[in-house]
Amino acid sequence: MARLAAELREENARLREENVAQAAELEELRAGLAVLQRMVFGRSSERSPAGPDGGDAGGGDAGRDRGSGTGKKRGPGARAGRRDYSHLPRFEVIWDFPDGGYCCPECGERFAPLGDHWSGEQLDWQVIVRVAAHCRRRYRRACSCRVPATVMAPGPPKAIGKGLFTNGFIAMLLAERFTAGRSMNSLVTGLSRQGADISAATLAGTCAQAGALLVPLADAIAERSRGSWHLHADETTWRVFAPRDGDGPAKWWLWVFIGPDSVCFVMDPSRSGAVLARHAGIDEQTGQLAADEDGGPRRLVVSSDFYAVYSSAGKKADGLVNLYCLAHVRRHFVRAGDANPAQLRYWTDAWLGRIRDLYAAHDELMAAWREDTAPASREKEAAAARMEKAYAAWDEAITVIEEARRKQMRAPGLQEPAKKALATLDRQWDGVIAHRDYPMVSLDNNAAERMIRGPVVTRKNAGGSRNEDSARLAAAIWTVTATVQVAGLNILTWLTAYLDECGRNGGKHPSGPDLERFLPWNANPEDLRIWAQPPPSG
Repeated sequence: MARLAAELREENARLREENVAQAAELEELRAGLAVLQRMVFGRSSERSPAGPDGGDAGGGDAGRDRGSGTGKKRGPGARAGRRDYSHLPRFEVIWDFPDGGYCCPECGERFAPLGDHWSGEQLDWQVIVRVAAHCRRRYRRACSCRVPATVMAPGPPKAIGKGLFTNGFIAMLLAERFTAGRSMNSLVTGLSRQGADISAATLAGTCAQAGALLVPLADAIAERSRGSWHLHADETTWRVFAPRDGDGPAKWWLWVFIGPDSVCFVMDPSRSGAVLARHAGIDEQTGQLAADEDGGPRRLVVSSDFYAVYSSAGKKADGLVNLYCLAHVRRHFVRAGDANPAQLRYWTDAWLGRIRDLYAAHDELMAAWREDTAPASREKEAAAARMEKAYAAWDEAITVIEEARRKQMRAPGLQEPAKKALATLDRQWDGVIAHRDYPMVSLDNNAAERMIRGPVVTRKNAGGSRNEDSARLAAAIWTVTATVQVAGLNILTWLTAYLDECGRNGGKHPSGPDLERFLPWNANPEDLRIWAQPPPSG
């Protein structure tokens, strides 16, 4: 009986240990499930107006007007009021009775006209697919001079020589396919709904031919991006269904690099640091940045998430500074609160408040820096004082975060999700405090995440690319269209103008100054003004 009792005590002890382990594992699974449910079904915790250079003010006021940028509501609920559409083409519709008048229902006497009543205006949206029949006038010589006997007016500038579509149609096709992210089946269905039955193969071939005309522009934009002093970087997966190497679909990676005035997409089968090295000018053998054009040392600032490729490059390369996304850090604290809301609710709210204060301090620092870089002669002292005050506010906000971080990391009994969030902040701390030296750069990497969202929508609608060539061509088209949109130009107007220039060049892309004038930083003000307008109707 004594031996049996000892065995039972040992078994009870083992079962208690197993119960404790299972309870801990169950708690961890419940925390992970809560985080995943929040990520999939919950509302975003970063709904706030865009900052000056595309960043979000984390946890800011979501009730401000996102369209005007003034920070004021347009009316109750921030939705009242209408925008101004006076710049759109206007046509009048006259409504009358069937017989052109009205008669008395008793005696039949016609009513006398009393005038018109305008009941209001409405926006009308029409999609028209039509056939453009081009007629070229011919003329015969009426003199005896030694010139050609007959002449004919020049025809339309065709970007694709024997193509079926006008340049405006091709511009709309590229915009819908790549900018709006519609699948080819969706485009075919939409065109057939308007009475134009066009095969998917015809549209795909047109995209390939038109995209090839944009490749020289994409190369020039990529070269511009490589010379930028600051880059927002991000990457996402891309599916290639029939790669040259392999029998089945392959997972490729779409990278985006955003400079001050350029957006460059890179399609590559690898997610390694070699892609970043090639684009940023980092020697893969030494890990150092290539020398500047004048032979001196080069500096590069990279805003990114916590992917190891970026941090590894920053540790190796002299002159490369990592700025880590504070919005990513904030999400770890939000997820910690979701994992254990009963015990970490107030802890999470306190941390979100500290991060909100840091965002506010950075916004003021950015505004002060802009005022200080080019102040008027009589405002230099005021701008310098504002800059000093903004730095003091930043130092105070970052000190509060650092003291709370160190104190809580030493405190016993903290929940595991909170420990993980603090550990993440500790690992990325150097990349967070480095923002102090670069007030012109946003605290987060939302600019790159927003920019890559368009291709992600295309991936969800179309699945990916059929082969490697079409995948790389898609990256080139996104490079051009995104750069044009960042410059504030209308993509349809700009694409039509560029395709017209290709048509005047015999269906080939222009070169030299004729090509460079279509780059936003080289275009003259008149072209920029025209390309910023919607395409003319009719």
